[in-house]
Amino acid sequence: MPRILLLLPTTTYRTEAFLAAARRMDVEVTVGSEKLNTLARLNPTALLTLSLHDPERAARQVVDFAAKHPIAAVIAVDDQVTVAAAAICQALSLRQNSVESVLAAGNKYRMRELFQQAGVPSPGFKLCRLDDDAEVIAGQLHYPCVVKPLELSGSRGVIRADDEPQFVRAVGRLAKILDAESTKRKAASRALHFLVEDFIDGPEVAVEGLLSGGRLRVLALFDKPDPLDGPFFEETIYVTPSRLPSDVQDQIAECTSHAAQALGLTEGPIHAELRLDDDGPSVIEVNARSIGGQCSRMLTFGTGISLEELIIRHALDSEWEPPIRDPTGGRDDDSHPAGGYTA
Repeated sequence: MPRILLLLPTTTYRTEAFLAAARRMDVEVTVGSEKLNTLARLNPTALLTLSLHDPERAARQVVDFAAKHPIAAVIAVDDQVTVAAAAICQALSLRQNSVESVLAAGNKYRMRELFQQAGVPSPGFKLCRLDDDAEVIAGQLHYPCVVKPLELSGSRGVIRADDEPQFVRAVGRLAKILDAESTKRKAASRALHFLVEDFIDGPEVAVEGLLSGGRLRVLALFDKPDPLDGPFFEETIYVTPSRLPSDVQDQIAECTSHAAQALGLTEGPIHAELRLDDDGPSVIEVNARSIGGQCSRMLTFGTGISLEELIIRHALDSEWEPPIRDPTGGRDDDSHPAGGYTA
């Protein structure tokens, strides 16, 4: 049986979904995590402690392990481990996204730069420093705008400002969030930079896709029927299949593919967020990982293949073609509110 390495940060909530998919496929699994498991000595090939915060070191650790226990595929479950996964795949000569492309997908400023260079429609942006005078910056901006941290996920620290006083307050709030984050991660210092983007007024959609050799296969397109106008951007409801016209869906797919190419992403799952205005779709972000929560649980393909199983199959065999998705997920209603999401 082939062996896969699942990179599972201790903070993830997706462990069971991927382990269940691996069991259904009858593949050997080694779980790589950053903390030592007390049961590792009972089954040393199933649990591997890795320095996931140091991708190069993690890659060396896995190479040593793989010398005795060959690994056929590496799968990153969450944002925190995508860079480590890329470095490990490179060291093992497995199909991979480059480390540079994954780093770009995890840094909103670098992402914006690459989108701009490639002509990918996306919001106008400005890089700012937290230690600069927020009132001075406020006088240089167009409103409404959006304040963003460079690397946090889940819309944390993303705040809309409609005028100068709101912008100053938003920056102060973001600084507190980044202070708390640096304390939690025991970082030597907090992030110094943040991003200011133009606010795009229009509905938001999400794309779940799979890349193979740079070719994008759209697995699901989600509408977000609730208006996401700020000042904060908590996710509420996802609905699929999309109700958008087919030509608009084609534009979204093409724009997402262009964005992935601009970042240099070529392999594995991606999750993208886009806004739609009168000029068409604009890319908010592209992540080098799959969606989670209830959305992933509600997506099934072919004869009941889960999203996680699909990702594992693709990682093991690039020639495998994913089956068509069951649009209802095996249920009569394709809108499923649970845990803040529906799919």
